[in-house]
Formats: sequence, structure tokens, C-alpha cells
Amino acid sequence: MKIIVAIPYAPWPVTRGTDRLILNLLDGLADNHDVVLVTAALSKGELERLREIEKPRIGVRAILAPHRQSAFHRIYYKVRNISTALFAGVPAQVGYAAPKRFLQLVADTAKEEKADLILASYWHLYRLPDYIEHSKLVLITHDLDFIVNPGRLQAMSGFARFWAAIRLKTLERIEKMAYERYETILTVTPSDADVLGRLPATAGLTVYPLPLALDLSSFNSGAFERERNRILFIGMFYSDFNRDALRFFMKEVFPIVLAKNPAAHFEVVGHGVDKSLRAAAGVNVAFVGGVEDIRPYIGKCSVMVLPLRFCGGVRIRMMEAAAMGTPVVSTSIGVSGMGLKASRDYLEAESTNEMAEAIVKLLEDSDEARRIGNNARLWAEENISMESYPARLDTMLKKITAST
Repeated sequence: MKIIVAIPYAPWPVTRGTDRLILNLLDGLADNHDVVLVTAALSKGELERLREIEKPRIGVRAILAPHRQSAFHRIYYKVRNISTALFAGVPAQVGYAAPKRFLQLVADTAKEEKADLILASYWHLYRLPDYIEHSKLVLITHDLDFIVNPGRLQAMSGFARFWAAIRLKTLERIEKMAYERYETILTVTPSDADVLGRLPATAGLTVYPLPLALDLSSFNSGAFERERNRILFIGMFYSDFNRDALRFFMKEVFPIVLAKNPAAHFEVVGHGVDKSLRAAAGVNVAFVGGVEDIRPYIGKCSVMVLPLRFCGGVRIRMMEAAAMGTPVVSTSIGVSGMGLKASRDYLEAESTNEMAEAIVKLLEDSDEARRIGNNARLWAEENISMESYPARLDTMLKKITAST
């Protein structure tokens, strides 16, 4: 089968968990199929580096994002996308993610390759069905934003909340329109597939969970020495749910941890930490910034935290921690839909005190930390191994083609 994987933003170099998900999807599909990644880069350097992921049975077709081609293009697309948002009700972020030139590139590639299937990543590609004539279209949705949005609003107040409610309502309209325009939809968790399958907007459509995988052989906990009292949080801090989680942890949870364990250190890894987040940090907090390889940080920390109060989709960082055998303390939302069992594969904590107590427990009890980490690794071996990935993907593809 010839398959196109279309994603608006280049997944290489890896800067987000979603990037890793897409790259593993390419590798898993390429075991039995010919795959072409169609994407857009945000810089010329990024565009050049995309050649690094080409290999037998994996090709790349990419452009420099139209709004990044020059200073003039930046201004032009900014004005255009703002105008479209105001007068046509299409959010600016959709305009940036799915300009006409990118949609046409997907269509042209599908035609040239005589693609049997197009996997379109993100609901921002809601207009893509207008461009495709023969290939079967499948939408991959990473988050059900219309489910997450109430949590987003709850974390806000005043005018910011009022304005966000208006903006999110517009985004929800486009999101649900995308679900209506694709015959088949893939979610990243079974629970999301269940929720989406019950929507009136998706009545009669086919909804499946997308199998996920990591190369577990590249996550070797023995390659790193655990450092005592080291707490880790990984994320892209352009995302509102990560920003909220970081503020919550630094302001409410970490001070309690420090009071009980003055030697504790909190390490924050990821792009997007601005001055306001740095200003909210207290003592024993270190900001590393974005890194290309997160494995040394996951491998050396004592415990990783997922203090998320709202989010959607799947947390790739939880998968990576499990692969490394790193113990995790998380809210139920942070691991929702992944099939992990609380108290066995991770420690669950909802309140401030519960989270602080769970972290202190793992910092002080190395046997318990080892038990949780080992169980998480077993979960990873049973559920997200790359060895079983091609077969799991083919099972899904057979269901998709059978529903045609």
C-alpha cells in the first residue's frame, strides 16, 4: 500500500512528543508499506534537516511554510490570517497550519504517488477533502480540544477567560467540521475514540484508536545513574496546559516537597519557558530549555511529574518515562486513556498535598520508586513496543480499508 502522512509542522528535529509519535508511525508503516511524509518546515535549516529521516520506503515532500519565506510574507500572512479570522470565522492558527499551498502539495503528492491512503494529522486540515480526488482520507486527531476547553477556561479568569471562550468556540466549530468531513478518524487513545464515536457529528463515521509505539531498545535505564532528589517535568511550554501545570507545581506543590526534603531539586526541560514562568520559580528550580535528546534527563531523574489539570490526547512523555523505567507521579488527567494502572505503573495524585506526599515518598523510598518504574517498563513492553507495531498498524489498516 502507498500511504501519505500529512502533518502541517515538520516533526524533525524532534521538539515535541507528537513529533516522536509521527516518526515512529512512519517507521512502523514502512515495514510493510511505502510511505511519504508531506510537511512544512518553519526555517530553511529545518527544511534541509528533513532529508535526515529519508530511508528505504520513507520519502519526504516538504516546503518552507509560506509565512516563513521572508519578512514580507510574515507580514502578509499575519494580516491575511487575522482578517480571515475576523470576517470569515477561520482562526489564524488554522490559516498558518493549513495554507492553500500546503493542501495543494498534499494533493499533488497523493496524485503523483497514486496513494491508496492519506493520514492527515490534526483537524486543522479540515479543508483537505476538497483537494483530494481518489485516495482514501483518514484524519488523525491528537487532542479532542472541545473536551479539553472547559478545563482551559476554568484555569482563567476575568477578561482573559471571556475572550478565550469566544476564541475557543470558533475553534470548536472548525474542529467538529473536520470530524464531519472525514469518513474515518483515528484518535491517539481508545477512550478518545469512544468519546468521539458517540458524538452526533460523527454518527455513521468510522472511529478507531491509532496504535502507538516507542523504540524501547533506545531507552536503556542502565546507561544512566539515578541522581537522588531530582524531580523532572518535560513539556512544550507554549501549550497552555503545560504552562498551567508548571505554575501549579512551582507555586503549590514544590514548596511542600522542599519543606519535607530540602535537598529536592526541580528540573524543567522544554521549549517555551518565558520570563513570567521563570519569575514564578522559587529556590532549587532549574530551567534547561529545549533539548534534542531527553533520555539523559529521564534516565537520571529520581521521579518525573505530570501535574496536568487539563489536557487531551496521549502524553508521549509518560510513554518515554515508562520506557526508561522512571517512576512517575501524575494526575489522572495526565495519563488518561493510556491503560496505566494507578499504584502499580505510576502514583496518582489529584490534590496539592497528595502530589507532594507521593513525590516525597518516591524520593525517600528507593525500593518503591524501583517497583513503580519496573512496572511501568513492563507496561511499555506489553503495549507500545516497536517490535509489534507493524502488525498492530496493519490490523488497523485492514479495518480502515474494509470500511471503504
